[in-house]
Amino acid sequence: MRGRRALVVFAAVITTSLITVGLQAIRAADSAGHADLSVYLGAFVVGMWLPIAMVLYALVRHRIAVVLLAFCVGVSVNVIFVAHAVPANAATTNTSDFYMSGLNGNTFGCTGVKDMYQTGPADSANGSVYSGGAGVSQTFCSDIFSSAQSLSAGTTVANMYFANSSGTKDCNVMGELFWFHASNSTTTSLGSGTTTIPHNNAAAIDFTWSWATSAVAAFADGDRLEYTLTFTSAWSNCSSTAYDAYYVGFASRITVATIVPETVAGLLLLAPALPLATYWWKRRRP
Repeated sequence: MRGRRALVVFAAVITTSLITVGLQAIRAADSAGHADLSVYLGAFVVGMWLPIAMVLYALVRHRIAVVLLAFCVGVSVNVIFVAHAVPANAATTNTSDFYMSGLNGNTFGCTGVKDMYQTGPADSANGSVYSGGAGVSQTFCSDIFSSAQSLSAGTTVANMYFANSSGTKDCNVMGELFWFHASNSTTTSLGSGTTTIPHNNAAAIDFTWSWATSAVAAFADGDRLEYTLTFTSAWSNCSSTAYDAYYVGFASRITVATIVPETVAGLLLLAPALPLATYWWKRRRP
């Protein structure tokens, strides 16, 4: 009986938390001017009422693990909902795709580097082809972030178009993601990854590779993300290799880990704790 009472109390706390998180997510999206009713309805059903139904099932079946799972589902759905619905009062949105452009800082005011933006592929007039060579690099910068945004740790994926007309020499390239600090104009590397562009590849094709990237707990106002593409092979191995920022209707891009408002980023830390909570609960049960 005591275990049953404790489960009821725990379920009540979880239910209250789910309702609170769900309402806060909807309120945040509403204050940002998000008006897609279908998105609201999906978040309301999947992020709130489905987890609550799982809690009720757990009470009937006396399953503490289901209560914890319900909380995990509810929090995760609402974090994803806010990440995609709230612009967080910054020029950059919370979308994770960054498209390469041939514009040399004309839009975002980045000094000496190219634009990298989240509004969709560039038009063909803005596309550029960058020739390779030993140590040659190109840097692209995003619009500014605000202190209300953060970047989760995870994986960055590059989708880039390359051609290598050499008949014998492969070319290695490296993509690296940086956190640009507006306060002192320095950068912090968040991670890098490499791929090889094989020879006898005269027509540009899409190359995809990925690497682990660190988190940014909170950007400062004016901070940016920068992406640097470097031809790393020595001598003339990359002399016949070229990179296309825009090729036949496709804008080369990188996809970073989830960008979320700082106010909800802390909720992501709850999920890893749930298995430990389940283990602790089971150990305490007679």
